[in-house]
Amino acid sequence: MAATPSALKQRNQKAASTTLPSSTGTSKENNKHGLTKAHSGFSSRKTILSAWATFLGFLLILGIINYQLHYTLPTPVQDATNPVTGEVQFSEESVRKVVRHLAHDIGYRVVGTEQEVEAKEYLIKELAQLKEQSLVAQHRWKGENKATETQDVSFPNFDMWVQVSDGSHRFDFMSKGKTALYANQFSVVVVVVSLLVMKMYTNMTNIIVRLSCGPECDENTILLNSHYDTTLGSPGAVDDGLGVGVMMEIIRVMSQRPSKMKNGIVFLFNGGEESLQDASHAFITQHELKDNVRAVVNLEACGTSGREILFQANSRAMIDAYATVPHPHGTVLANDLFATGLILSDTDYRQFAEHGNLTGLDMAVYKNSYLYHTHLDLDEYMEAGLPQHMGENALALATFLTEKAELTNLEATTSVVFFDVFGLFFVAYSWATALKSHFLIGGLALLTMATPVSRPSVRGTISIFLSFLAAILLPNVSVILLKALGTPMQWFSHEWLSSLLFSPMSLAGMFGVQYLFHDSKASSGANELNTFSSLQLFFTIALASVSYAGLASSYVFALFTLSTTIALFINYRKVAQESKNGSEVLSVDFSTYFIASIIPSSYLAFVIFSVLDIFIPLTGRIGVDAPVDNIVAVLTGFLTFVFCPPVLAFSHRFGRTVLKHIVIGLLVIHLLIVLLSSATSSAYDELHPKRVFVQHVRNMTSGESGLYIAHADPGPFYEPYVTKVETLFNEISTFRSAEANPGDWSAIYPFNQFLESYVIDTTPYIKAQTKNQTISESQEPLTTFVQQTPRLTAEKISYDPSTGLRKLTVLCTHPNYIWTVASFDTHLTSWSLTSSEPFTHHSHYVIRHVGTFASDGWSLELEYKASGPEDKLTVELTSMETEGFGKDEERELIGSGEIGVMRKVLKNAPSWVALTYFGTTVDRFQL
Repeated sequence: MAATPSALKQRNQKAASTTLPSSTGTSKENNKHGLTKAHSGFSSRKTILSAWATFLGFLLILGIINYQLHYTLPTPVQDATNPVTGEVQFSEESVRKVVRHLAHDIGYRVVGTEQEVEAKEYLIKELAQLKEQSLVAQHRWKGENKATETQDVSFPNFDMWVQVSDGSHRFDFMSKGKTALYANQFSVVVVVVSLLVMKMYTNMTNIIVRLSCGPECDENTILLNSHYDTTLGSPGAVDDGLGVGVMMEIIRVMSQRPSKMKNGIVFLFNGGEESLQDASHAFITQHELKDNVRAVVNLEACGTSGREILFQANSRAMIDAYATVPHPHGTVLANDLFATGLILSDTDYRQFAEHGNLTGLDMAVYKNSYLYHTHLDLDEYMEAGLPQHMGENALALATFLTEKAELTNLEATTSVVFFDVFGLFFVAYSWATALKSHFLIGGLALLTMATPVSRPSVRGTISIFLSFLAAILLPNVSVILLKALGTPMQWFSHEWLSSLLFSPMSLAGMFGVQYLFHDSKASSGANELNTFSSLQLFFTIALASVSYAGLASSYVFALFTLSTTIALFINYRKVAQESKNGSEVLSVDFSTYFIASIIPSSYLAFVIFSVLDIFIPLTGRIGVDAPVDNIVAVLTGFLTFVFCPPVLAFSHRFGRTVLKHIVIGLLVIHLLIVLLSSATSSAYDELHPKRVFVQHVRNMTSGESGLYIAHADPGPFYEPYVTKVETLFNEISTFRSAEANPGDWSAIYPFNQFLESYVIDTTPYIKAQTKNQTISESQEPLTTFVQQTPRLTAEKISYDPSTGLRKLTVLCTHPNYIWTVASFDTHLTSWSLTSSEPFTHHSHYVIRHVGTFASDGWSLELEYKASGPEDKLTVELTSMETEGFGKDEERELIGSGEIGVMRKVLKNAPSWVALTYFGTTVDRFQL
């Protein structure tokens, strides 16, 4: 039975009245109560420093151990076969050969370019060779094991398809297409808008391999997916050349060894993920194998080093399968976090879940995502051991799922708690089991509160809550100071720097609250015990609240509650045993802090490394209006608080005066660190670059030719970079906001939502550089001389006066252009796209089309409400040029000679800038 608030208050008052004052009693008597000399007023500076150094040193050791556990990768294997046994084995070197060819020899594999076709042909050739090698291995094995050959063990059948499909699907970024988020320094406004974004694709290509034991295996298969295309501006070594290489190596290993297969496995090398998941949509909605796929494992990357993490899972059976991997790394914390939409990313996993109703696992490399989607995503920056880590995990999954798993009747669920323990083993249990354990842990905590073991109070619990608020809010003072010094985002270049910049202020806030709540009438020991006990009550309340909300991440609060409860119980036993005069236990033994901290602080250290690895680089691409300094300050404050909450009780150990000195010391340390960092560090460097987007736009309607420059974070931009580009072209830029000009960057939806522009008129530069005298002396717009631009025409036009509906077929031709975007406003009543219905009211529509190389057109039937037969539809068409993806080619206006606009920008880019560059034409058509 739990103590009532009034009983807690009475007991706390009793504790205060019966506690020995710090100035009375002998050292011997105080030590009987588990008190050090510091509690009796005789503490020396040496005693205080020794105690703090011991406790903080203990926490530091936990951090170092977890750092080693977190970042240690398996030793890369070079040989394709085991030199001792002669058996095939997973080889990192084999993976890297694939990655190097894709990223270095071929380069940027953007959908619609020749490089994409080259990558497809390379993979088909390599897979055909693997098929031949499989047959050779099979014949050799049969010859060597003819006497022992059984029907249970055999080599898998090796089947292969190349799928080429057309289709369409709706793509709302992170499933939030109807919501626009506008933020500034002071506020965030959510505006509901009528916006429908559709994707059309033509000749989208997939390469598919199936390994199976025959018809009995073909009925139930597992899907392993990765993509071989790349985004603009990136050679895609890790994203997703690594996934492709891992799948190639798994095929080699599985196809060249005998096994007891009960389920088939399908390997999907999809050719269009970066174009907004078109190829995965084509497979799961159109391919003949789709109906036999029961679950999916998706291999992705948004970083270049460290472990890959399981960050999405929606099936207990698949989570249990993941528990068999040799290097587990995943937590339901990531699953819950990704579900919130705070992480601005998405994967093919979405298509398989939405359109195939599949359960599965989404795994991705995530550390060092500074290089993600940049020109630095190269093999040389892929950490040694990473391919081995991902490969051994994926191979173990594939082996288990094909040989032992039951793939029938898989049910989707989020009611599973799962997490790895220091990357050594994996824990998974149901939400029902979690609730039972939380009930027992909470009940045990309440039971101790009803006894002398724990002595919480309302006052103490409020102090814990206020310390939490101070921990996450006070680091924003550091943000104000950094901005006043003109050095925002100092923490960006190194994940750990955020802890140095913000944690001292967070700790000062936490301890400052405890200073205000320290009861001078009670002994330091009584203050310690009360605070420690209040921590237990605080986490018990948090556990109950989060469990009631149904969040599987509540297991972390269970860990805190259980640890504090066990520590308090051991403390009571130890202090009571040492007490010879039968006095009440009103102190905290020094060892109690180690007992309470060792498990949760160890686990949280491991998690904190992951959180910083994800969120610090992420802030470099979430938009110029995002208050990233404040976000990181709050995040760091939160992590500081949860790393070791018992330190709040420890802060009372040597009295109020010492606590005040600690707060002052932390403030001084904070100021020195901020000043030193601002004087010696910069937000960006070559391996932690600022993301800059540059497009050369030729507006065929207005006749303008301009260089549009944008960035993806609120860090320094105009003064260090835009002014340099202005000098290069001897032109002053004009600013264009994203809100007022949402179509400026339509070619790279959904990121156009976050990009504001500085526009430089390139007409004077082009006229000065061209060797074509006609153009240099002409007064006509430069766009007059551009030929073979994309066109929209209307056919089969009709108007029904009885219904007021106008019909037409829109035809688009775009030779030598890719990634066209058509946008218009109207009240559509129907269209030829079958994957989604238009809105029932007047709305804004964006239709993106991509196609493989030589796909130079598309058509679309529309019907809309019109005022008459001449009420034409106004459509804006944005089209992207194909030149320059990774080859540094100059742009060319046909008939004008070479124009070095983009080359000039590229060659003069500073090392701390990562450029994504392309050229577009924009035109308007009345149809």
